Amino acid sequence: MHSGVKNHECDVCGKIFTQKRNLTRHMEMHVGVKNHECDVCGKAFTQKYNLKRHMDMHAGVKNNECDVCGKAFTQKGDLKLHMDMHAGVQNHECAVCAKAFTRKGDLKLHIKMHAGVKNHECVVCGKAFTRKGHLKLHIEMHAGVKNHECDVCGKAFAQKGHLKVHIKKHAGVKNLECCVCGKAFTRKVHLKLHMEMHAGVKNHECYVCRKSFTHKSNLKLHMETHAGVKNHECVVCGKLFTRKGGLKRHMVMHDGIKIHECAVCGKSFTRKDHLKLHLEMHIGVKNRECAVCGKAFDLKCKLKLHMQIHAGVRNHECAVCGKSFTHQSDLKRHMKIHAGVKNHQCAVCGKSFTHQSNLKLHMNMHAGIKIHECAVCGKAFTRMDHLKLHIEMHAGIKNH
Repeated sequence: MHSGVKNHECDVCGKIFTQKRNLTRHMEMHVGVKNHECDVCGKAFTQKYNLKRHMDMHAGVKNNECDVCGKAFTQKGDLKLHMDMHAGVQNHECAVCAKAFTRKGDLKLHIKMHAGVKNHECVVCGKAFTRKGHLKLHIEMHAGVKNHECDVCGKAFAQKGHLKVHIKKHAGVKNLECCVCGKAFTRKVHLKLHMEMHAGVKNHECYVCRKSFTHKSNLKLHMETHAGVKNHECVVCGKLFTRKGGLKRHMVMHDGIKIHECAVCGKSFTRKDHLKLHLEMHIGVKNRECAVCGKAFDLKCKLKLHMQIHAGVRNHECAVCGKSFTHQSDLKRHMKIHAGVKNHQCAVCGKSFTHQSNLKLHMNMHAGIKIHECAVCGKAFTRMDHLKLHIEMHAGIKNH
């Protein structure tokens, strides 16, 4: 024994031992004999020495300390693996995606991810995980445990990884860039959601109106509109909004800031959607059609005003003669008659008119245009009111 001669060789693996009893104990490992059981957790070991090291773990004994970061380990082998991490040694490579790991155990767990194996299930929500450590972190989220606090703003997180990503936001670090529009993100999950928007993926559908959304958060905000929830109030006029973004756009209107300019006529707007509607007017897009007469409009508000004509709504009354109008603009033009304003002058005879439409009709007379024809005798007139008077003559109506 003391001579150091190793005459006892294992027939299975070829390992040589000085003493026969050591070989006997070694052979128990090959045959799977585990006679040494832990009194704490019941785990069994082939060798007594391994049980002793295991008991150190239960006792919290960590005599093997890392010289780099000071982290301590129960077993010398764990310290050795930990040192490989500092050295950047990653000898265990995934055959599927080529990702490398320092520890063989980490590779084994990674392989389970590819295989879709998730044996660790949350008892609260049923979500399953590949690794027990991930389940533990998930459970802390349910428990409201947030031990990782941001030194900048004080916001706390359940997971250290989430805090790390949050810190990048303060630093302005956005390494994940969209290949379509170039927008950058701090978190991979945010980039993924953004890419779904480009792809037109809308998996979140409103059960009330069937409108679909790319993000679950947008659906949640949309549901508040159905519920009538408006928590965002304008400090200027008191108008309420469902979404913070809606209030923000509204505040721009109060500030008078018009950053959206029309490239055609130079008119500016506070909101981008208003500019979009304005541009439809330039290109002659009229998507809003009246269900009564079929007349089409470029703006929804114009259709709404038009519908008031069909409904006989006349809320704008002249204070001078009492005549009522559907639109305020019509009342405004009417008031020019009372004021004697005649800004539209005929270039041929110099006669002036209150409205441009009347001047246009007058010009038809000079041009000899007669588009209003009598259905009885075929006589044509320049103006509709002249035809109307002519029709009354046929009917024998004498009002004068």
